[in-house]
Amino acid sequence: MSNEQLPDLTQPQRDRLAFVDLRVRFVGEIRRQDLVTRFGIQSAAASRDLALYKKRAPTNIDYDPKGKCYVLGPDFRAVFDFPPARVLSWLTQGFGDGEPIRLKAWVASESPSRLTHPDLDVLASVTRAIHQECPLGIEYHSISSGRTEREIVPFALIDNGLRWHVRAFDRKSQEFRDFVITRIKRPVLGTSQDSCRLIHATNRPMSSACT
Repeated sequence: MSNEQLPDLTQPQRDRLAFVDLRVRFVGEIRRQDLVTRFGIQSAAASRDLALYKKRAPTNIDYDPKGKCYVLGPDFRAVFDFPPARVLSWLTQGFGDGEPIRLKAWVASESPSRLTHPDLDVLASVTRAIHQECPLGIEYHSISSGRTEREIVPFALIDNGLRWHVRAFDRKSQEFRDFVITRIKRPVLGTSQDSCRLIHATNRPMSSACT
Protein backbone atom coordinates (compact mmCIF):
# COMPACT_ATOMS: atom_id res chain seq x y z
CA MET A 1 0.00 0.00 0.00
CA SER A 2 1.42 3.38 -0.99
CA ASN A 3 1.10 6.93 0.26
CA GLU A 4 -1.57 7.57 -2.37
CA GLN A 5 -3.76 4.81 -0.91
CA LEU A 6 -3.53 6.28 2.61
CA PRO A 7 -4.01 9.99 1.91
CA ASP A 8 -5.86 10.59 5.17
CA LEU A 9 -3.03 9.33 7.38
CA THR A 10 0.14 11.04 8.51
CA GLN A 11 3.54 9.50 7.85
CA PRO A 12 3.96 8.46 11.51
CA GLN A 13 0.56 6.72 11.37
CA ARG A 14 1.55 4.86 8.20
CA ASP A 15 4.83 3.81 9.79
CA ARG A 16 2.98 2.40 12.80
CA LEU A 17 0.49 0.51 10.62
CA ALA A 18 3.40 -0.89 8.60
CA PHE A 19 4.97 -2.10 11.85
CA VAL A 20 1.70 -3.83 12.80
CA ASP A 21 1.52 -5.46 9.37
CA LEU A 22 5.11 -6.66 9.57
CA ARG A 23 5.00 -7.96 13.14
CA VAL A 24 1.71 -9.81 12.76
CA ARG A 25 2.85 -11.48 9.57
CA PHE A 26 6.31 -12.57 10.70
CA VAL A 27 5.87 -12.96 14.47
CA GLY A 28 2.20 -13.93 14.57
CA GLU A 29 1.03 -11.52 17.26
CA ILE A 30 1.15 -7.93 18.45
CA ARG A 31 0.30 -6.12 21.69
CA ARG A 32 -0.30 -2.48 22.45
CA GLN A 33 2.94 -2.45 24.39
CA ASP A 34 4.86 -3.37 21.24
CA LEU A 35 3.72 -0.12 19.63
CA VAL A 36 4.29 1.85 22.82
CA THR A 37 7.85 0.55 23.13
CA ARG A 38 8.76 0.89 19.46
CA PHE A 39 7.32 4.38 18.83
CA GLY A 40 7.16 5.97 22.28
CA ILE A 41 3.40 6.60 22.08
CA GLN A 42 0.73 6.32 24.75
CA SER A 43 -1.37 3.17 25.21
CA ALA A 44 -4.48 4.99 24.00
CA ALA A 45 -2.74 5.91 20.75
CA ALA A 46 -1.57 2.32 20.31
CA SER A 47 -5.14 1.10 20.78
CA ARG A 48 -6.32 3.52 18.09
CA ASP A 49 -3.63 2.30 15.70
CA LEU A 50 -4.67 -1.32 16.19
CA ALA A 51 -8.33 -0.43 15.73
CA LEU A 52 -7.45 1.47 12.56
CA TYR A 53 -5.45 -1.43 11.19
CA LYS A 54 -8.34 -3.80 11.98
CA LYS A 55 -10.71 -1.45 10.14
CA ARG A 56 -8.44 -1.29 7.07
CA ALA A 57 -7.72 -5.03 7.02
CA PRO A 58 -10.53 -6.82 8.92
CA THR A 59 -9.34 -10.38 8.24
CA ASN A 60 -5.67 -9.77 9.08
CA ILE A 61 -5.87 -9.78 12.89
CA ASP A 62 -8.12 -11.23 15.58
CA TYR A 63 -8.12 -10.38 19.27
CA ASP A 64 -7.10 -13.20 21.60
CA PRO A 65 -8.65 -12.45 25.02
CA LYS A 66 -6.65 -15.22 26.68
CA GLY A 67 -3.30 -13.89 25.48
CA LYS A 68 -4.52 -10.27 25.57
CA CYS A 69 -3.03 -9.60 22.15
CA TYR A 70 -3.93 -9.49 18.49
CA VAL A 71 -2.98 -12.60 16.53
CA LEU A 72 -2.65 -13.44 12.86
CA GLY A 73 -6.06 -13.72 11.23
CA PRO A 74 -7.24 -16.70 9.15
CA ASP A 75 -7.15 -14.77 5.86
CA PHE A 76 -4.13 -12.49 6.19
CA ARG A 77 -3.29 -10.31 3.19
CA ALA A 78 -0.29 -8.01 3.56
CA VAL A 79 -1.25 -4.34 3.55
CA PHE A 80 2.29 -3.10 2.83
CA ASP A 81 4.61 -4.45 0.15
CA PHE A 82 7.89 -5.02 1.99
CA PRO A 83 10.86 -6.16 -0.13
CA PRO A 84 12.51 -9.37 1.15
CA ALA A 85 15.83 -7.66 1.94
CA ARG A 86 14.10 -5.18 4.23
CA VAL A 87 12.11 -7.88 6.00
CA LEU A 88 15.30 -9.83 6.66
CA SER A 89 17.01 -6.68 7.97
CA TRP A 90 14.16 -6.15 10.41
CA LEU A 91 14.10 -9.78 11.52
CA THR A 92 17.84 -10.02 12.08
CA GLN A 93 18.93 -6.46 12.88
CA GLY A 94 15.78 -4.74 14.15
CA PHE A 95 15.46 -1.88 11.68
CA GLY A 96 13.40 -1.13 8.58
CA ASP A 97 9.92 -1.61 10.01
CA GLY A 98 8.41 1.68 8.83
CA GLU A 99 6.37 2.19 5.68
CA PRO A 100 8.32 0.76 2.70
CA ILE A 101 9.04 3.74 0.47
CA ARG A 102 11.44 3.82 -2.47
CA LEU A 103 13.81 6.74 -1.92
CA LYS A 104 16.34 8.20 -4.31
CA ALA A 105 19.88 7.04 -3.57
CA TRP A 106 22.40 9.70 -2.55
CA VAL A 107 25.19 8.13 -4.60
CA ALA A 108 25.34 5.57 -7.41
CA SER A 109 26.16 2.11 -6.11
CA GLU A 110 26.08 -1.56 -6.93
CA SER A 111 25.91 -4.51 -4.57
CA PRO A 112 26.08 -8.25 -5.23
CA SER A 113 22.67 -9.85 -5.18
CA ARG A 114 21.88 -13.10 -3.44
CA LEU A 115 21.18 -16.15 -5.50
CA THR A 116 17.49 -15.85 -4.67
CA HIS A 117 15.33 -14.17 -2.08
CA PRO A 118 13.09 -16.36 0.07
CA ASP A 119 9.37 -16.36 -0.54
CA LEU A 120 7.93 -14.07 2.14
CA ASP A 121 4.97 -16.33 2.94
CA VAL A 122 7.34 -19.25 3.55
CA LEU A 123 9.68 -17.02 5.56
CA ALA A 124 6.73 -15.80 7.65
CA SER A 125 5.77 -19.38 8.56
CA VAL A 126 9.38 -20.12 9.54
CA THR A 127 9.74 -17.02 11.73
CA ARG A 128 6.35 -17.55 13.41
CA ALA A 129 7.42 -21.11 14.24
CA ILE A 130 10.66 -19.77 15.73
CA HIS A 131 8.84 -17.16 17.82
CA GLN A 132 6.06 -19.47 18.96
CA GLU A 133 8.42 -22.45 19.48
CA CYS A 134 6.22 -24.63 17.29
CA PRO A 135 7.10 -27.49 14.94
CA LEU A 136 6.80 -26.83 11.22
CA GLY A 137 5.68 -29.36 8.66
CA ILE A 138 7.42 -28.73 5.34
CA GLU A 139 7.93 -30.12 1.87
CA TYR A 140 11.66 -29.87 1.21
CA HIS A 141 13.34 -30.08 -2.18
CA SER A 142 17.02 -31.01 -1.94
CA ILE A 143 19.62 -31.80 -4.57
CA SER A 144 20.60 -35.10 -2.97
CA SER A 145 17.23 -36.46 -1.81
CA GLY A 146 14.71 -34.78 -4.06
CA ARG A 147 11.30 -33.99 -2.57
CA THR A 148 10.72 -35.12 1.02
CA GLU A 149 8.17 -34.31 3.70
CA ARG A 150 9.63 -33.41 7.08
CA GLU A 151 8.70 -32.00 10.44
CA ILE A 152 11.28 -29.59 11.79
CA VAL A 153 11.62 -27.45 14.91
CA PRO A 154 13.20 -24.17 13.74
CA PHE A 155 15.08 -21.89 16.12
CA ALA A 156 17.31 -19.50 14.10
CA LEU A 157 17.81 -17.85 10.73
CA ILE A 158 21.27 -18.32 9.24
CA ASP A 159 22.85 -16.06 6.59
CA ASN A 160 25.85 -17.55 4.79
CA GLY A 161 26.26 -14.56 2.50
CA LEU A 162 24.55 -16.15 -0.50
CA ARG A 163 21.45 -17.90 0.84
CA TRP A 164 19.26 -17.77 3.91
CA HIS A 165 18.89 -20.98 5.89
CA VAL A 166 16.85 -21.95 8.92
CA ARG A 167 18.62 -23.95 11.58
CA ALA A 168 16.24 -26.57 12.93
CA PHE A 169 15.91 -29.93 14.61
CA ASP A 170 14.85 -32.43 11.95
CA ARG A 171 12.55 -35.03 13.46
CA LYS A 172 13.09 -37.37 10.50
CA SER A 173 16.85 -37.67 10.98
CA GLN A 174 16.86 -36.71 14.69
CA GLU A 175 19.61 -34.20 13.91
CA PHE A 176 20.11 -30.46 13.88
CA ARG A 177 20.34 -29.29 10.29
CA ASP A 178 20.38 -26.12 8.18
CA PHE A 179 17.62 -25.95 5.58
CA VAL A 180 17.75 -23.57 2.60
CA ILE A 181 14.59 -21.48 2.91
CA THR A 182 14.06 -21.20 -0.86
CA ARG A 183 13.78 -25.01 -0.97
CA ILE A 184 10.97 -25.12 1.57
CA LYS A 185 7.44 -25.47 0.21
CA ARG A 186 3.97 -25.77 1.79
CA PRO A 187 4.92 -24.95 5.42
CA VAL A 188 2.31 -25.76 8.07
CA LEU A 189 2.68 -24.73 11.71
CA GLY A 190 2.11 -27.43 14.32
CA THR A 191 0.97 -27.04 17.90
CA SER A 192 3.01 -29.47 20.04
CA GLN A 193 4.96 -26.80 21.89
CA ASP A 194 6.07 -28.75 24.98
CA SER A 195 8.46 -31.08 23.15
CA CYS A 196 9.73 -28.15 21.09
CA ARG A 197 10.62 -26.17 24.20
CA LEU A 198 12.74 -29.10 25.36
CA ILE A 199 14.63 -29.00 22.07
CA HIS A 200 15.05 -25.22 22.31
CA ALA A 201 16.43 -25.61 25.84
CA THR A 202 19.09 -28.18 24.93
CA ASN A 203 22.65 -27.45 23.95
CA ARG A 204 22.59 -27.31 20.16
CA PRO A 205 25.45 -29.12 18.42
CA MET A 206 26.91 -27.99 15.12
CA SER A 207 24.30 -28.66 12.48
CA SER A 208 24.79 -30.25 9.10
CA ALA A 209 23.60 -28.65 5.90
CA CYS A 210 20.65 -30.19 4.15
CA THR A 211 21.48 -30.00 0.45
